[in-house]
This record gives sequence, structure tokens and C-alpha cells, in this order.
Amino acid sequence: MNLRPLNDLPLLEKAAGLASAAGLELYAVGGCARDWAMGRQSEDIDFLLSGDPLPVVEGLEKEYGGRHQKFAPFLTIRFFSTAGRRLDFARFRSETYSKPAALPAVSPAASAAEDLKRRDFTCNAMAVRLNGPEAYRLIDPYKGLEDIKAGLVRALHKKSFEDDPTRVFRAARFCGRFGWQLEAGTLELAHAAVRSGFPGLLSRERLRNELVKILAEKDPLPALELLKGLGALTFIHPAFAFGSALTGYGTSTERLAAIAAFMGPAGAEFIAGLRLSGREACSLAERAGKIKGGRG
Repeated sequence: MNLRPLNDLPLLEKAAGLASAAGLELYAVGGCARDWAMGRQSEDIDFLLSGDPLPVVEGLEKEYGGRHQKFAPFLTIRFFSTAGRRLDFARFRSETYSKPAALPAVSPAASAAEDLKRRDFTCNAMAVRLNGPEAYRLIDPYKGLEDIKAGLVRALHKKSFEDDPTRVFRAARFCGRFGWQLEAGTLELAHAAVRSGFPGLLSRERLRNELVKILAEKDPLPALELLKGLGALTFIHPAFAFGSALTGYGTSTERLAAIAAFMGPAGAEFIAGLRLSGREACSLAERAGKIKGGRG
């Protein structure tokens, strides 16, 4: 089936033309394909190419201005436009994990379908072709569209949460955002990952980043409740606490401060465990103090 993008068509068409001129296949992949399939616009557009993305990125720089940054070990390039837009470009990749929670070793893959094997969930293992005679064709080898319609988050394979335990938190975030549920087998895998302690192997920075993404959601409570039920919040801090009042705070930073305040004496240790800069940690502690004092 075809799936037409619901936003940024001039940008997508420009990138498609640049890719065709370079002899490359170009796809929009992951969350943007999921959102378009749900009838939503998507600010988070990731690009997937059959070869080196540099010619496309350099062409976009000429058109829109900006700069780029290469991440050679991961075969990706990040483009920053002068308007502040960030776009990620990657060539087809495959991944292997040397141990649980390790960053992956990345190597080139032969096709978009092979690249999709390494994704986290079926709903994100979809891509939309952007150029060539099959433009706008949806690539969906794992029936992500079916799971979207059923409101399910389904892991692609049994070692998904072992390879990358951040997926436990990501799954909760998608469930909370869309009102979905974990597919039964995926729920069992998440429980098994928590029992095995895999989230505890993540760096403090990676755990913090996942928490901040959850707190940036319009309503973070469903995701936090799911993680509480899994027992996963203890990996962030054993005394992690939150309440319905959390939604009264507008930003992820304010919500971090509120959590620290809810945690009482353990709040200072929670803030220290976030591994923020000294200035950021002091500011967060000050906000938490105001909330505890009824002024926040």
C-alpha cells in the first residue's frame, strides 16, 4: 500500500531529488511512518538511505543552510538547519550486541527490509519510500500497521529488551502517549528483563534521558504507572515517587523537580543520580525546594 507523508512535503521532495541524483534509495523511517499511518503529522523525520547520506545532507545544506555532524561508528549523519531543525540520516544498517545494554556494533546492511530487523517495535519497523517509481510505498515486513490498528506495542524479537533495556522505558512511553497496551508476549519479555536486572546495566545518563522523554509527554502518568507495575522505576532510584500532581507542572525540568520534592529526603540523591551539570543540578534542587515549601 501507499502512505503519503502528512507534513514537510517540500523538504521530503528536495531530499528525494538529491537522493535520486546520487543514485540512492531514500526512505522516511520509524516514528514518522507510524505517525502518518495514524493520520498524524510528525516532527520526528528520520531518513534511511541505500548508501552514504553525505550527498543528500550537503544538498540540503545548500538549500536550507545549516551544518552537519557525522557519527561514523553508527553510519549516521545529523543535519541542523539554520531554522533549528534537526534531521537524522543513516544508511541501511545491521546491529549486533556484545552483551546486554551495550551500545551496538553497526555494519552496513543490504536493504531497507534488513535494516528494519534491528528496530525496537513493530509499530516503528516501517518505512515509506520517498523516491523512484515506488515513491510513497509503505514497507511493513513485521505487520506494524496491524499492531497500530490494534493498539499494541510488540517487540520484534525475544532478546529486544536484553539487547537494549532502554526499550522498556520507550515501550511505556508509546503506550502512555497513544493509549496502547503491551502485547502479551512483549509484557512477559519486559517483566523478564526487569527481573534479570537489565535496566540496571544502563548508564545513569541513558536512564535519565529516557525519564526526561517520558516527562516531556503531555501526560506522563500512564507511562510511569506502567513502569511502576513492571518494577522498572527502581532502576532510576529505589525511592522514586510521583503523584497525580505531576501533570500540573508544564516542562520535563519542572516535573523532575516535582519528583525530587515528592521523594523527600531521597530527592537530593535522585538529583545527583541524574548526572546533570553542577549548575543544572543546583537549579533543579532549588526548584524542588520551592515545591516542597509550597511555592513551586
